[in-house]
Amino acid sequence: MGWLLASKTFNVPFTTLRRRAAKVEGWKKDYMGGHKVTFNEDLEREIVQHLRNLESRFFGLTAKDVRSLAYQIAETKKIPHRFSSSKKMAGWDWLRGFRQRNPTISLRTPESTSAARASAFNREQIKKYFKKLAEVLDTYKFEPNDIWNVDESGFSTVPSRNSKIFATKGRKQVGILTSAERGQHFTVACCMNVIGTFVPPAIIFPRKNMKYELMDGAPTGSVGFAQENGWMNGEVFLKWMKHFIKFAKPTAEKKVLLLFDGHSSHKNLDVLLLAKESGVVMFCFPPHCTHRVQPLDVSFYGPLTTFYNQELNNWLRNHPGRTVTHFQVTNIFNEAYVKAATAKNAQNGYSATGIFPYNPDIFPDHMFAPAEVTNVPEREEHSINVTDDGDQSGSGEVGAGTSHEELPTDIDKDIMNISVEDILPLPVTTQTTRKVNKRRGKYGFLNSTPEIKAVKDLVAEKAAEALRKSAKAAKRRVLVEGDVQNKNEIPDKPLRRSGRAVQKHIVVGNEDTEESSEEDPFAGEDAENDVSCIYCNDLYSRSRSNELWVQCQECRQWCHAECAGAEKKFKTFICDICKA
Repeated sequence: MGWLLASKTFNVPFTTLRRRAAKVEGWKKDYMGGHKVTFNEDLEREIVQHLRNLESRFFGLTAKDVRSLAYQIAETKKIPHRFSSSKKMAGWDWLRGFRQRNPTISLRTPESTSAARASAFNREQIKKYFKKLAEVLDTYKFEPNDIWNVDESGFSTVPSRNSKIFATKGRKQVGILTSAERGQHFTVACCMNVIGTFVPPAIIFPRKNMKYELMDGAPTGSVGFAQENGWMNGEVFLKWMKHFIKFAKPTAEKKVLLLFDGHSSHKNLDVLLLAKESGVVMFCFPPHCTHRVQPLDVSFYGPLTTFYNQELNNWLRNHPGRTVTHFQVTNIFNEAYVKAATAKNAQNGYSATGIFPYNPDIFPDHMFAPAEVTNVPEREEHSINVTDDGDQSGSGEVGAGTSHEELPTDIDKDIMNISVEDILPLPVTTQTTRKVNKRRGKYGFLNSTPEIKAVKDLVAEKAAEALRKSAKAAKRRVLVEGDVQNKNEIPDKPLRRSGRAVQKHIVVGNEDTEESSEEDPFAGEDAENDVSCIYCNDLYSRSRSNELWVQCQECRQWCHAECAGAEKKFKTFICDICKA
């Protein structure tokens, strides 16, 4: 049978039969279609894993960064490619195909996280936190309804985030109505326990005097406070503590556990003493970790904010032409609060943070990945500088690994064995000297007897320091005793020339002081009020820079120190006229 007859009989192309018969294998390709894949499956799998590692450490790459990384990999490994040599990056077509071949990664919008939170949430810190929590739970044997968490959050009369809406396709800008550009803020303090019971919230308004009309429509049992800035402080938190004790009803025999963050208002001495007397065990979360370990942050405030923004938009839609003020927010907040304050949200918050049921291994490994950036040996240098800020995170700069232009310099290394991590290393901080704050933020059981004593000592130390500063300032202050009989003719102080500082020496009793001034408070007065020297009659306004003037303690007249023959340091000065 010939080639043509076989092709027609079996419906096989003529060229295919000839090629098969000749056993030509050169037609085989390891790819489909007309486009050849630049990287093989193993290399792309390595790239995907490296992208995951960078993302877990909060150093994720953008689409442009990935395209640049692909070009560097191809150039370093000497892989033939069709990437742009002028732009030094792969094209969008390669990136689109790379995402289709690796569906385990996607392009996401990241959420901003501070460096302090990223470094503070580490294995060692969380291990110590759970150890301290276990000691408190084992000591007092709290029931689920006796474990509470309190936290504050700020709200505004303007939605913090708007939901997507349907609009005309292609329109560049889409708007939605709000009450104002920035809005008026207020603070809400919420508290819940393990079984889902909520203490009526406290609402703090930024005003000096409280108007109870502001609480119209507020959640049942809630309280309102006025604070000048609208924030939580020690005085307001003390009032809230009394509100909490009234609701939770702790006793010396049946104590309750109150979990809170390390805000300075929560560590007020009066609050700690009241809590200890009332049977409230106060436990503080570690600094910069509340986004993971605080139940209210994990499961409650997110839904509450979403519901509140929705209710704001609903109110504006139902009341056209009006704006939301502090007199309407409590009613709007109430609608959102009853939706978010559910037992399920509370229980999920405590279980997700490992507080109840107690689970110190609740956090997976990838949550600690950002802290790996700072896990390098450190040399600690103690400093005597004391600040009021109790929270301090490790310092250090991100070292090699953040630049995409760095290529390996080891020419002896086999090119094909170069990994993606060698081309773009994972960011690691350089070894630096870290100053240790002596008043670093404490966490754990805060209203125990030793801790209260430490707070009392700290308060006494601050009071003594303030007293020393005030005494030092009073010692430097110059008090001119006696009244000038004729102030119009003899000014109490010589005038200073504007634009130039002239040194003066004022003698009072047994103390003297020297000071200079850069501004002239008498520059706007008439020249007739100028002072002349009682010896040479030269005016003070024509004095040279840093020329010394003194005042007689008898007649209150002024003169040049050089004319009077007075030295720079002396206790009292009396002119020759008065001595005669």
